[in-house]
Amino acid sequence: MFSVHKIRSIAGCSGEALWVVCISFFTFLAAGYSAAQSSDPCHSKETFVKADALIKAKSYTAARSVLNQLRACPTLSPSSLFATGWLYGRTHDFATALKVFNSLPLSIPSEPTHRYAIALAEFELGNFAKSAEAIQPMQGRQELDSKSANLLGVSYSKLGKYDDAYKVLTENIARHSSDLFSYLNLITLLSDTGHFSEAAKVADRAVTAFPANSDVLVVRGATYTLTGDLGKAHNDFVAAVQLSPQDANKRFLLALCEYRQGEYDKASSGLKKAIQSGIVDSDLHYLLAECLLKLDSKRQVKVIDELNRAIELNPKAVAARTLRGKLLLESGRPQAAMADLVLAHRIDPTSRSATYNLARAELKLGRSRQAKALFEELQTQHGDSLSELSEQKLHKALSPDQSQ
Repeated sequence: MFSVHKIRSIAGCSGEALWVVCISFFTFLAAGYSAAQSSDPCHSKETFVKADALIKAKSYTAARSVLNQLRACPTLSPSSLFATGWLYGRTHDFATALKVFNSLPLSIPSEPTHRYAIALAEFELGNFAKSAEAIQPMQGRQELDSKSANLLGVSYSKLGKYDDAYKVLTENIARHSSDLFSYLNLITLLSDTGHFSEAAKVADRAVTAFPANSDVLVVRGATYTLTGDLGKAHNDFVAAVQLSPQDANKRFLLALCEYRQGEYDKASSGLKKAIQSGIVDSDLHYLLAECLLKLDSKRQVKVIDELNRAIELNPKAVAARTLRGKLLLESGRPQAAMADLVLAHRIDPTSRSATYNLARAELKLGRSRQAKALFEELQTQHGDSLSELSEQKLHKALSPDQSQ
């Protein structure tokens, strides 16, 4: 079934959030305390609280130091040692976490939890085959919970086993119809393999299951955008903005949809209202500049003002720098354009638009050798900044970072 594209990422299956949300480590602590004697010679309770506080403060080195001392305690209970491994994972020391998990019997604290912990650590280390191997024995068993099935499906996709991933994720939705990650992972799998119509169908089911979730509406809107159904996409983006009016990305996607429908004035108006409401976002100013160009290409002062603001908010905004450089170049200022275009190309060498316009500037300045080298970098016909940023935004919508 799947053969079109390589999977790039799957929602909800990596990042610190899984070490915090998917399994509460306090569950492990409770297990450890119940198994331990009433006395606590290792002072594990205090140490866990201290380590947790350091991790929340992102003081990972200090947290590891505290955990190293606890791990060295000879009377530390097996359950507490497992909890220590989990906390190592939260400090991003996945190798040590894996060593801890592998040093304990699978029954600590339970086989499903233990296998998931090993699989997650292996996944974080990029060992996708070992991640899948850790969970595979649970397939077909009642103990295979949703988070483990999701991780197994993602591991399969990373290995290019798309049919296996599809099977695991669809079966997981059938068993756990109220699990949001299951839908998001399957939608991302289908989208990244080019099956946009199927992704839209799954997204429709997700909206039915989670009608008040603005992120799900955005996901369906993104799938509709990819299938060319901009009318339905617009409806979803409008609904998502109504639910989350201060979300900059949702505002951007709504305006982008209106831009693609040729409703530049409507898109411009919506972007201005979003900015006036207090949303501070570089990309909104950039898209507003694109809209103003469409409405009146001679209003370059206002366009440049919006691009200046976009770059002020995000000096690494490739799209904004590329467009500003292009406009400076077209106004007869190639030397001024070079500053933006060189930096844009340096930040994102894969940007066809930045590369193309930098080559044009080099050519305008009489540097034919440098221009030729840049033109040769272009593997396909030159793109445009908005198309490139739009692709990034849609991909982000379809592969949301659940750690946010």
